[in-house]
Amino acid sequence: MGDYKLRKIIEKKQNGSEFTSEDIDYFVSAVKKTIQNKSDNNGDEIADRCQIGAMLMAIYLKGFSDFETNQLTLKMRDSGHVFQWPDELKNRIVDKHSTGGVGDKISLILVPALAACGLLIPMISGRSLDHTGGTLDKLEAIKHFSSSLEEKEIQDSIASIGCCIAGQTSKCIPADKVLYACRDMTATVDYPPLIISSIVSKKLSENPHAIVYDVKFGKGAIFKSKEDALETAIGLVKASRPVKAVALLTSMEGPLGRRIGDSLEVLETIDCLKGGGPKDIIELVEALGGELLRLTIGGNREKISETLKNGTALRKFHDMVINQHADPEIAKELCYGDANKALRGETPHVTNFIYSGEDGFIEAIDPLILGKVWKEEYIFSNRNPRVGFLIKKSLGDEIKQGDVWMEFHHQRDEIIPEQRILLNNAITVSNQRVQRKLIGKVIYMKDDFVMIEDY
Repeated sequence: MGDYKLRKIIEKKQNGSEFTSEDIDYFVSAVKKTIQNKSDNNGDEIADRCQIGAMLMAIYLKGFSDFETNQLTLKMRDSGHVFQWPDELKNRIVDKHSTGGVGDKISLILVPALAACGLLIPMISGRSLDHTGGTLDKLEAIKHFSSSLEEKEIQDSIASIGCCIAGQTSKCIPADKVLYACRDMTATVDYPPLIISSIVSKKLSENPHAIVYDVKFGKGAIFKSKEDALETAIGLVKASRPVKAVALLTSMEGPLGRRIGDSLEVLETIDCLKGGGPKDIIELVEALGGELLRLTIGGNREKISETLKNGTALRKFHDMVINQHADPEIAKELCYGDANKALRGETPHVTNFIYSGEDGFIEAIDPLILGKVWKEEYIFSNRNPRVGFLIKKSLGDEIKQGDVWMEFHHQRDEIIPEQRILLNNAITVSNQRVQRKLIGKVIYMKDDFVMIEDY
């Protein structure tokens, strides 16, 4: 039947008026009751799905202010369970969020590194979207690893080892689950205020002391332009108040690291945790980690670097894998033995891509092409975690005719001709060495003002 009071609130937005805190509270409460399937004795009714769709479209067309975005974020956070931490832990609870990119395995390295520094990270993460990989999917490439943790397991993980990376619990932000499904059906997924409130409400449900956001722009990112990414970064920092928050604007004009695909990215994670790994991955891990240390217990990127070099971050990762239900022998093999043996699946075919152009230096590798081809093969293979790319020659590297610049680990007996053409065209070579600027801006709040600085 729908809710008459909610209808009047929808009309208010259709007329271009700003919502009050009470309006948004009523809307979120009505949305939550679509899951609970009940109404209160005071006359509040369950929102009809048509009404939710109408509300989302009104917001999309008429706009949503900073105040409204902040209120929607807080009301969605409060629609479910919010973690409570002992007083002695509160100031060390932190988290990080990335808007997603190709080859982005930063969380897998950053979380244990932060824990090794003394911070506490109850990360609620997600799965693959579009052409980008998902943090949970990558971790579940490890044999028997579980990302499904109950609230008490998350709290116990923080108390015992200082970190976990898990999926959204059943009681976490129920209103967002309904709204996200309706956004998908009403073509309102890409509206920045709705993106911001969805992301931040999940992070605030962890009750953190500080958050760092990695907002990406470029070919392989959700946001193709710096301007769109900057607008979202500002919104994320604003909506996170009163929690301390900072955002870094980072480039996704090329893939991160040299490995793309669940298992391959876990292997690259282990390389980084052993003090090696690609420079761009390490730069971003250290930068994001340094910001969180600065906002909390003190320290800088050098402290993060130290945990990667001395093995303490690797030990935290090892302990986290065991804590999330993997066999101790699997964790030992992964971190201190033959990591390949600890991973699920097999890739039956490996194809080398050989460069046939003029000698020079790699100017660009198109991350969107690699991401889309990976996702096609990943779906075809029934999500085989071994599917992916190993980039042998990366941005700025010298390349000569006949060099193997990439391996494609694939399920099909033969690569689809259209995919082969795309992949051959994914590389651009010039006669001069280029350098990639990975981090562009840092965004934070100071005395209720947004500060935007070059990094």
